[in-house]
Amino acid sequence: MLSKDDILKKRADFQLIKEKGRLYQSPLFGLLVLKKRADRKIGFLISKKVSKRAVDRNRIRRLLAESVRVNLKNMKNEVWVVFLVKKRMLGMKFEETEKEVGKMMKIVGII
Repeated sequence: MLSKDDILKKRADFQLIKEKGRLYQSPLFGLLVLKKRADRKIGFLISKKVSKRAVDRNRIRRLLAESVRVNLKNMKNEVWVVFLVKKRMLGMKFEETEKEVGKMMKIVGII
């Protein structure tokens, strides 16, 4: 589980990343990255277009949070990251998700 200090919660913070951050695309999710921040924060946006069922959206959120937690020790501290989930993420296994998260973090340069 990610600590409360590592999670983005405020709407204004999400808007700031959306306006000033850079978007990277993966087959499973988009990654909005805002570098040179004072701390490290991670957020997840999962639309109802992905799934109408809250159970599915929460499972995806938990999968991504755990995948990020595994890679957290290698992650830079001065970055805010938001995951924009795509429909292909439904039904993914943890191993596949973790592999894709690690790959994208290396491509973006936050690991």
